Amino acid sequence: MTEPRSNSKSMVVARFLARAGVGSRRACEKLIGSGDITINGETITTVTTRVDPETDEVYYRGNRLALQDAVYYLLHKPAGYTCSSHDDHAGKLAIDLLSVDDGVRVYSIGRLDRDSEGLLLFTSDGDMAHALTHPSFEVPRIYSVDVEGTVTPAELARLEAGIEDKGEQLRANSAEIIQTKPNETRLRLALTTGRNREVRRMIAHLRHDVRRLRRTAYGPIELGNFEPGFTRRLTAGEVEALKKCTVP
Repeated sequence: MTEPRSNSKSMVVARFLARAGVGSRRACEKLIGSGDITINGETITTVTTRVDPETDEVYYRGNRLALQDAVYYLLHKPAGYTCSSHDDHAGKLAIDLLSVDDGVRVYSIGRLDRDSEGLLLFTSDGDMAHALTHPSFEVPRIYSVDVEGTVTPAELARLEAGIEDKGEQLRANSAEIIQTKPNETRLRLALTTGRNREVRRMIAHLRHDVRRLRRTAYGPIELGNFEPGFTRRLTAGEVEALKKCTVP
């Protein structure tokens, strides 16, 4: 196909798709070559294809796309809700707790497993979602974890040193005890990666059971004392703080 001239307004197609609300930048890159995306009537096949948002007609599965004004939401995800919006077997979806304007597609920045709760961010800004979840930016996620039994200093050191599990290196940037009760320890863990069920897998290697897992912060955004199910839009200051996390 004839690609648009590379001008100040053109962008690679994955970025356009992300800003149009199709999905995160990474997810949109995987769509290239699927046959579902056309530009000016021609199916695209290469990730280097560029789009001029003002002059090109871009369609995804028959629906014309346009750039959206980015929106950003905070949700206190309750336990029992699934982050994926494409799971036909999920009984309750976290995204259904949001009140989003019609026509605006949002998706979560990272995930929390169904049994976990706490801070979950949603956006239509695919570029930011990609950057905030990319390991190179090392954006911290803070977790409060109630575990069964007594956690020892040696076990904290093991979490910080790293644990090998299923071919992956799992590691907490910091691990500390913040409260002890009879047969229960509350930990504060800081991580900069978002591997699947990472915290639970690390605790399992210590032979403790997780009683409650709650994310309390993602980068500069803190959960606060809001009840599960609470949701709101991020303030302009919070959005700017998030963007600063992704500056090299």
